[in-house]
Formats: sequence, structure tokens, C-alpha cells
Amino acid sequence: MIQTLILALLLQGAGPKKLEVAADATIKPPLVVAAGTRVAVAMVNTVSTKNSKDGDSVYVRTTFPITVNNEIVIPVGSHIQGKVVDVARPGRVKGKGEMTLSFHTLILPSGLNIPLYGTLASVAGAGTRKGESTVEGDSTKGEDAGQVATTAATIGVLGGVGGRSVKSAGVGAAAGGAIGLATVLLTRGKEITLSPGTTLEIVLDRPLEP
Repeated sequence: MIQTLILALLLQGAGPKKLEVAADATIKPPLVVAAGTRVAVAMVNTVSTKNSKDGDSVYVRTTFPITVNNEIVIPVGSHIQGKVVDVARPGRVKGKGEMTLSFHTLILPSGLNIPLYGTLASVAGAGTRKGESTVEGDSTKGEDAGQVATTAATIGVLGGVGGRSVKSAGVGAAAGGAIGLATVLLTRGKEITLSPGTTLEIVLDRPLEP
């Protein structure tokens, strides 16, 4: 009987203990970076419409800290990994090159990997933003037209002098136009190149909790 009572007391002492929290204790809420926050970054590797293909990796590094409640949550030097989603080279005569980028992982200096959902907000000096996460190259339409006109005028004059007649001058001008056009048709428009150091801005599509 005494042994049974002792065993019961021991079992009672081994049971779950009630967790007591001090009355003045405060639970610190998580630091969340709000959707819509712009993150300034710089390219680490090079991607371009000339050499890159769908699925190629994109690496950028943060250049300005992101703070929440006066605490740094994304320090300078954090890495963001992404990939090239779509590439379109500039066309002949006219047409702009396009390159779409997607960003998906934030890597903090501590080594912690955090899923990230962000789109491209701006690009410095390497084209213009078109839609979400797409960079569009500059057009060369005006330059192409100028090249055709200049080539045609130059060769046209030479043709007129060589033929010593108005008719010959006309033939020379026509030939000049054809040569100028052929030169443009064999030359693509401006490629988009994002080289190391190119500055971008990524805008968060969803809240981020480091």
C-alpha cells in the first residue's frame, strides 16, 4: 500500500508542468517586409539577349539595406537568385530585343535561404522596363533609315559621276539604296546586356519574413 502511494506521488511529479509567463513579458512580433517594397540591387553576373537562353541563372546583390521598425532585415550584400525566363533578340531593320527575368530566392549573409516573389521595377542604362520583369531594348529604326539614305546618296553620286549622265546617276542612286538596305538587313538592332554592376530595382509581390 505504501509502495503504491509513493509511486503515485512520483508519477504526479513527473507530469506536465504549467508554463508560467511573467506578467511584464512581451512577445516580439516577427519582422515582415511589406509587399510593394523596392529592393535596390546590382548585377553579379552577365546576361544578354545575344548569349543568354531561357533558364540561365541571374545573380544580384543588394546595395541598400531594408529596415523594419528600425531594424535591418535585409542587409547590404544579401544575394538574390533568379533566372532568365524568356529572351527575344532584336529583329532585322526594326524590332526591339526583350529579356524577361524572374527572381525567386533571397540568400542572407548568414546563409539562410528565403523564398522571394519579386518583379523587376527598373533598370539603369540597359533598356526600359516593359510589363512585369521584362527589359526592352532601344529601337534602331531611325538609325536604320539614316543608314540607308546616307549610303544611297553616297553611292548614287559616285554612280552619276562614273556614268557622266543623268540616267547613270539615277541607276547609281538605285544601286546605292539596295546596298544600304542589304547592310541594314544583315545587322540586328541593339542587344540588351546586363553586365556586373548594372543597377536594378526589384519590387516585392508578396510580404517577406526573413
